[in-house]
Amino acid sequence: MPPLPQEVRYRFTVLGPPGFTSGGTRLDLGSPQQQAVLMLLLANAGSFVRTGELIDGLWGERAPATGEAVIRTYISRLRRLLSLQGLGSAIVSRSGGYRMDPDRFEVDAVEFAGLIESARQARSVETAAKLLERALGLWTGTALAGVPGEAAEHERSRLERLKLTATQELLRLRLELGEHDEVVAEVPALIERNRLEEPLYEIYLLALHRGGRRAEALELYRSIHDLFDAELGVRPGPKLRALHQKVLRAEDERTPTPRGPDPLFVGRERERAEFRRLLARGGVLFLTGAPGIGKSTLIRKFADDAASVGRPVRLFDGLDDPAETLRRLPGDVTAVIAGRTGPDATLLVDPAWSGRITIRKLEPLSDDESAALLEARGVGPDLRKSIVDFAAGNPFALSLAAEVSRSPQADAARYVVDTLYAHLAGDPPTEAHRWALYVCAQADHTTEDLLRSVLPGGRSSELFDWLRDHACVEAATQGLVLGGVLREVLDRHLAWRDPAGRARIRGRIGRVTTGR
Repeated sequence: MPPLPQEVRYRFTVLGPPGFTSGGTRLDLGSPQQQAVLMLLLANAGSFVRTGELIDGLWGERAPATGEAVIRTYISRLRRLLSLQGLGSAIVSRSGGYRMDPDRFEVDAVEFAGLIESARQARSVETAAKLLERALGLWTGTALAGVPGEAAEHERSRLERLKLTATQELLRLRLELGEHDEVVAEVPALIERNRLEEPLYEIYLLALHRGGRRAEALELYRSIHDLFDAELGVRPGPKLRALHQKVLRAEDERTPTPRGPDPLFVGRERERAEFRRLLARGGVLFLTGAPGIGKSTLIRKFADDAASVGRPVRLFDGLDDPAETLRRLPGDVTAVIAGRTGPDATLLVDPAWSGRITIRKLEPLSDDESAALLEARGVGPDLRKSIVDFAAGNPFALSLAAEVSRSPQADAARYVVDTLYAHLAGDPPTEAHRWALYVCAQADHTTEDLLRSVLPGGRSSELFDWLRDHACVEAATQGLVLGGVLREVLDRHLAWRDPAGRARIRGRIGRVTTGR
């Protein structure tokens, strides 16, 4: 087949009312039912579509007895229309069905998907945002507007979901570009059309928070909580709850900016020395560690260190997808990415970053450093040792206990334990997972066999895998180990919540480990 003339461009549009243009001229695609047949062929372009599938897609269970003859009529009319434009062989017949040749034309939905993929592979936020804007600019209305049939409705839903996902990705990129006020102005209209779309509320809450509108952010979360409870009988998901906690603690979600000397900062000399070497040679430092271990505080100190020597650096804290962010950065960037986990393996073996990625796990503070932090926060000598022993070097636990000690009350210890439990234990998906954490806190080493014996129910493999991925659990030779302050917190939490249950699992663990 000779190549198509360069000046002729055949293009089908489905991201709005369906259409077909040939050389810039828009042509009539016939009746809505005929359009439905064409759209089903386009959605499966390159694949064979049986006549029965076309009948089901157009009429479902209400198909007429003459359905096959009607489909043949629509195909004949479409071929006649396309033949007049030089696309006579675009629809190929086979016994029992038809196939459209995707090499003969363009489809706006295909271009849309390609632009989204390019945006996800882009090396900068600015480029990714521009590609997503181009992709969303292809839309002219509701996908397949006016096209009837179950198949069209299914394809319409799929395309509209892709559009919403791309819109959310663009909004998140615009937040990274500092367009907080613009995002705040645009998201409510999207929420009106998607009232239970949780990611939109995450974006809205984050935009308010980053824009310094704390009171509005807190009020929004309360309204989300009430809506989800009334409509779905559930509470907001873990991402929304984590954002809410950041708003409550007035944590800055934005890229840290240089600040003055911090008298409450202690230790971390090894990590700061590593960062100074990074500034000198360039590269990327992944700073990992358990919740509350001080990653956010340290990354703000890195901002001060970089500013003091006049070196540019990109600092990222708490990213959902650190690897994806890194792929969008220029190749010569100097950056620190703080998160609970490091980069995925595909990034480590990527030749573009070979030898330029360093991973450092942030360890607990030493007893001397912990005592120094408490002293800086005004805790008296009589309380320091007990707090140091309890907190196990976790800066968040140390700071929380220090603040509570300023105004002691009857339930102060319970408040500290409950707060740390919520912050460090995460959100176990089921009660069985919660008890698996309790077991891990009571046992020296947790194995799948131990879970099977202590928590009967046939879920030991699932629970073991979940524990292994928990941010506060480490894998050792003899099994999983839960150390640090969370071990003490879980023990005290269970002792208050269910003392009989605590005694029961301690007894079962003892029988397993002693072999009695």
